Amino acid sequence: PVEELETFEEAGACGTAAIISPIKKIVDRDTGRVYEYGDEAGPISTKLYHQLRGIQEGTVEDTHGWTEVIEGV
Repeated sequence: PVEELETFEEAGACGTAAIISPIKKIVDRDTGRVYEYGDEAGPISTKLYHQLRGIQEGTVEDTHGWTEVIEGV
């Protein structure tokens, strides 16, 4: 819920290629309220990036079954 935005220390958007991209700010158009989170990835986003990148590269165990190894590719 939008009410939780003021409690966030950082925000990011996740995807397969970018893994996680920091979100600098969120603007609530209904209220005009601006929630700012900084220009760079914070410590949680950085930790998540390294964990997910490791899973993609096979250096961190995929305990959730997110990846599938395709032989010969």
